[in-house]
Amino acid sequence: MRETKFIEQNKEKWADFEQMLREDRRDPDKLNDLFVQITDDLSYARTFYPNRSVRMYLNTLAQRIFHNIYRGKRFPAERLRLFWTDELPQLMWTSRKALWLSFAIFALAFTIGVVSSIINPDFARVILGDQYVDMTLENIEKGDPMAVYKESGPLGMSIGIAANNLFVALRTAVFGVLASIGTVFIMLYNGIMVGAFQYFFIEQGVFWPSFLTIWIHGTLEISAIIIAGAAGLVAGSGLLFPGTYRRSQAFQITMRRGLKIFVGIVPIIVLAAIFEGFFTRFTETPDFIRGLFILTSLFFILWYFVWLPWHKTRTGAFRQPAHDKELPPDRIQAINFNAVKNAGEVLSDTFSVLFRHPKMTLGALLGVTALFMAWAFGLSTEKTSQTFSFSEMPLGVLSGSGDFFGDAPVPMLYYVQIILLSLLGVAAFRALELEMDTSERPLFPRWRVWLSALPLALLMPLFILFLRAENGALAWMLAMAVYPLLAVWAAVIYFENLNPAIALVRMFRLIQWGPAFLLGLMTVNLTLLFFLFLDTPIWQMTLQLFSWLAPSGGESMAIFSTVTTTWVAGILLYLFFLMILLGGALQYFSFREIADAASLQKGVEQVGKARQIRGLARE
Repeated sequence: MRETKFIEQNKEKWADFEQMLREDRRDPDKLNDLFVQITDDLSYARTFYPNRSVRMYLNTLAQRIFHNIYRGKRFPAERLRLFWTDELPQLMWTSRKALWLSFAIFALAFTIGVVSSIINPDFARVILGDQYVDMTLENIEKGDPMAVYKESGPLGMSIGIAANNLFVALRTAVFGVLASIGTVFIMLYNGIMVGAFQYFFIEQGVFWPSFLTIWIHGTLEISAIIIAGAAGLVAGSGLLFPGTYRRSQAFQITMRRGLKIFVGIVPIIVLAAIFEGFFTRFTETPDFIRGLFILTSLFFILWYFVWLPWHKTRTGAFRQPAHDKELPPDRIQAINFNAVKNAGEVLSDTFSVLFRHPKMTLGALLGVTALFMAWAFGLSTEKTSQTFSFSEMPLGVLSGSGDFFGDAPVPMLYYVQIILLSLLGVAAFRALELEMDTSERPLFPRWRVWLSALPLALLMPLFILFLRAENGALAWMLAMAVYPLLAVWAAVIYFENLNPAIALVRMFRLIQWGPAFLLGLMTVNLTLLFFLFLDTPIWQMTLQLFSWLAPSGGESMAIFSTVTTTWVAGILLYLFFLMILLGGALQYFSFREIADAASLQKGVEQVGKARQIRGLARE
């Protein structure tokens, strides 16, 4: 049959199928009948029109109905409503001790900031910076202490503040993975900063105007930070107090709870940013109105996050307990290399591979980092403390790590990095091979990984561009788009075709730009989140805490700081590349299934061939 005749005979049936997919209510029997017909047409098209667009069209239709049946709706409206009315209040009640502890830590740090400012009048300059203090003093002399809130446009100011505060809150919650220690350090720093900030205005005799201005948005903002601290303490509690669960199970439970609490404060942070951008600037508003605004914000926080959880618990208004249903499965789920997965599922599988092969992945990370440091510091033409100049860069460690790829006074460092990344490629693809069935593993020799390192060699200049570009936003976008693309290319070279040119063409045929960019977005930002920790005063406090490890005198402390920071930054960079490699390879299998539908075709071919007992497949 000619292709045009085939399309003409079936296009009405296919149109009915597409129309049914767009409807909210569907007839299950008709849907099942159409699905059987579509898979029959797909099988026919694969046989007689394998390289024609009709085969791709039918494959897409079959995939859509398959996911529609087996995956269901992702975010039903009722589930979203129950999260805010039932699940989040219940989480706040079960986490009430963490909330009170977070508040106590913040209050203690606030007191330390105030007392330190009383003892040392220059303490505010240490915490807030000379530029901000001098600007505020100048505004006070002009008679408008809060003029800083009027300098930018309200919309741009709100967006910038919301992004910054969301990042701070996320970092506070996520650093709970460090057994809650990271969260405690962040809460201490923020509390000290707020205490020094508020006392600075008291010292200048403008407490009341500053209070009525700052706390218009600060009530919600600081409350959100305290709740984010509770989320971080909850997230890390599973590692410290696993109870009757295995430590890994307890960590999964508490980490999930902590992230849910963080999601619950996202609207609060955004609302606080809107208040700061649009309302805080009106300093001439009557004191009564501003005071009422602050009290209303405080009442809402206490009502929703404190009183409502207590009230619903006392009256038994919660729908169901929140514990047993959160218990993660004890059985290790094998990674399905024949499934179509979204970016979130790919990222989850990436961490699963890392955690299931800790000796291989951790050994690879520590090994390549040790080799890098030995080469860099052993052959450097500068002093150890001056090999990498982190403090001279605008973004500190993040920008300074660009020297790891060739700008440092170390010979051949660029080429050494290519070799080290190739070793990481060996570890990444080998870990994936261990997850596969024997029949799925590539038959090519293991040395092919050196060819798959070619995309990484091309990635190097892009990484330097990302770290050093003046237009950081553009470089950031390029990184999120190009890193996953090159990783998929590397996977095609390793798992399909040794020829990089042929593999590149195949990669462009397979790539799905939306999921690839989303995975890049999540991976790059997750890495950036941890990387910026090295540019915070908390890292400097950590270095000071362990300064006793460095010999006294001379440049010992500078050497200790440089070597330690290089070691941690190196591990983070190599972890980033390892995640990109694994994520790209896992996305390759998903994209391959979308394009080729091999497992779907295999399933269609097995229809009617399996031995059955009364309609059920016989095992």
